[in-house]
Amino acid sequence: MTTTYVFGAGASLHAGYPLALTMGEGLLDFMLSYPMPPYPNVARFLIDTFGKSPNIEDVITELASRIDSLKEAETAEGRAERMRLGNCRGSLNASLREWFRQIHTKPAPTYAAFADKVVQPGDVVITFNYDDSLERELKRADRWDISRGYGFPLGAAERSSDVLILKLHGSVNWLVSILGGAKSGPVQVSSMSPLGHHPVIHPADLDYLGYKDFSGHTYASGGAFPCLILPGRKKEFFYDTSFGYEYTEFWDSLWSQAAEALGRSDKIVLCGYSLLPVDQRACDLLLQKPQKKTGVTVVCGSQSERIVDDFRTTGFRSVEAFEGGHFEDWVLAEVSI
Repeated sequence: MTTTYVFGAGASLHAGYPLALTMGEGLLDFMLSYPMPPYPNVARFLIDTFGKSPNIEDVITELASRIDSLKEAETAEGRAERMRLGNCRGSLNASLREWFRQIHTKPAPTYAAFADKVVQPGDVVITFNYDDSLERELKRADRWDISRGYGFPLGAAERSSDVLILKLHGSVNWLVSILGGAKSGPVQVSSMSPLGHHPVIHPADLDYLGYKDFSGHTYASGGAFPCLILPGRKKEFFYDTSFGYEYTEFWDSLWSQAAEALGRSDKIVLCGYSLLPVDQRACDLLLQKPQKKTGVTVVCGSQSERIVDDFRTTGFRSVEAFEGGHFEDWVLAEVSI
């Protein structure tokens, strides 16, 4: 029997990562305390604009709207404002990565129990979380390997991974390398792929996951930015560059692999993901791609019954809510069986 696990922010809460409702305030606090620019200045601008405890989705959505409205700006002031807002969004992206890399130094005991006692070879984890604490525990338990474990090649060697992790909104340890990591001088890059075909990983992040000697797609130098889909209400799975839209094929590949995994699964366990209509692509994936006979268990606390109703309304015949609480409680129950 193969199981596909679907994780949202509720699954990583035990390890200290924020829910969407608290992410805005937490991220701004982190940026204000950061010892180097531009994060503190950007945080003060955002607080002046949105308040001290904003909904992060409101912030990202409004920034995207303002940037888009100035795309054809004809005045110098309009172009400068668009650049300022774009830099602000870029700072949010980069600071989110740094904040989560600070959080991941904390223990993740429920992920550890999940890796040791619950997940089995052949299972797939579809996650909308950015953190890499789950991968660390799966690697420690010898259930996962980075070479092919993310659904795209990172290692030079063809090493299989017992468990596949598909991170549909990106990961704090993925970097998009600009122009192949070039720092200066003339560069010959195909017009089809100035950002490459998939992310690379920083050596420090490899070390965190438990890899001391690694040969593969690592970040060496040059310009790069975090490979994250920020939590706005309209999520764009591409990067708009002077060469056109890039990385569309990369994101589509991850989502296609997720659809395939759901379609062949005997069981789906949805943990800590609210399945709201605003994330239409995710709703279509989870409600339309699995077979209707697939068993579904929903572990989402007070949201569970609503989500169960969504699955049943779509035609699923075997859906149940876990009545014992949240992700930590469900893992404890599974371990105790």
